[in-house]
Amino acid sequence: MNFRTDFKYIGAISFHSWRGCDNWTLSIWADAARELNVPLLVGEGSTDAAAHRYPDIFLQPTSALNEIDMYLRIGAVCQAGSILQWQLMADYSVMAGDGIYHTKGKLRPTQRFWNLKQLGSTPAGSFNLPISCDRPNVSCVAFSNIANVIYSIHIVNNGASRQVTLKGLPNSVKELQIYVTDPKRGMEKGKWLQAKDGVVQFMLDAGCFTSLFSKNEPTIKR
Repeated sequence: MNFRTDFKYIGAISFHSWRGCDNWTLSIWADAARELNVPLLVGEGSTDAAAHRYPDIFLQPTSALNEIDMYLRIGAVCQAGSILQWQLMADYSVMAGDGIYHTKGKLRPTQRFWNLKQLGSTPAGSFNLPISCDRPNVSCVAFSNIANVIYSIHIVNNGASRQVTLKGLPNSVKELQIYVTDPKRGMEKGKWLQAKDGVVQFMLDAGCFTSLFSKNEPTIKR
């Protein structure tokens, strides 16, 4: 039987991101989608399918950072069209308190909640852009809605704080708003960063998820 004759019935490829999602494995999924010329989706996104058995892990900063790091690598390596978070119900909750897994206090968002919100704030209509980093322990992904001159850069720093020089921005990008999520901050808004000649410099804090969103003056046609 020639299975290739049945490929015409495949509308997309979907995979689950549980464990083992190093960049090499992710590249295999990306290659498969390109060969079939269909979208690539993540039908169940997160890092540990058994985490509900030891729910304290949901509140551990390293686990939260590991999850969002994987999502950035999925975006950079796979250019997945979407990631469906598994799951937003009580047994895999991104919230804490109010008795969820016996956590006390008022219902409140966790670090994982803010990670998802920050990544999900990428403006609609954005597409992947090539981006690379020359330092270990740092993952990054870039998106742009080029027609509207909107750029978004997401960075996970798994190491110590460091100075960053971001190059290659179009000259039309003059400012970028920075947001940071870590164990103490939930998508906290930082200062505006000034870009000059396509370059912006800033400090990347230790063990955090940082996003930059561009601000651009509208183009006026005369």
